Amino acid sequence: MTADEPEYAEIGARLKAIRCGFSDLKQAAWAEKHGFRQTQYNNWEKGVRRIPVEAAEVLCDRYGLTLDAIYRGRMDGISQQALKVF
Repeated sequence: MTADEPEYAEIGARLKAIRCGFSDLKQAAWAEKHGFRQTQYNNWEKGVRRIPVEAAEVLCDRYGLTLDAIYRGRMDGISQQALKVF
């Protein structure tokens, strides 16, 4: 992480990969579909804020992900479909 890079940039990049890999929805539609506010989700995806565990669990349950995949980038234990996203 560089001084100019947001603190949670790597998590945000994984969130964007999940969104783009599982849909063609823009951020606002994706956020609404999952019960998140658009500005809140935008901050998570940009890496400005870290996605809370409860919100990450929504994505895990729906897409066969693990918290380790979202937070740490560890891909063991995720679905085959999810592996293709990353």
